[in-house]
Amino acid sequence: MNLEEARAKFSPAVEEIIEHCLIDDTFVDKDLFQVYICTIWGNAALEPGKSGIDETELPILHDYLNEEIQTVLGPNIEIADCFEYLTSKKGEEALVRLQLAKHHREFIEYFGRLILST
Repeated sequence: MNLEEARAKFSPAVEEIIEHCLIDDTFVDKDLFQVYICTIWGNAALEPGKSGIDETELPILHDYLNEEIQTVLGPNIEIADCFEYLTSKKGEEALVRLQLAKHHREFIEYFGRLILST
């Protein structure tokens, strides 16, 4: 899979995520968007096959998700930045506001620690 194939394969899911995160026609709940993207990445990294990719294709998915992140959150923002935010005090407050289940919060915190420790 190359980047163009990743766009074709995953853009419908990302478009659905963005739609779900819309507050109105122009504003996206950036906290919720980051939760979804971090969840997608964490699940894909854990079990690539369940995401429809091979482990060797994870870097391509990573690049694609970073493109989408930058479209919504701004230039130079990447998956690691999303995990860094979600594991910060402000991010933890956002997770509470979003009423994320404890297991989901722990999942994000776990992957955040893994990604940020490298």
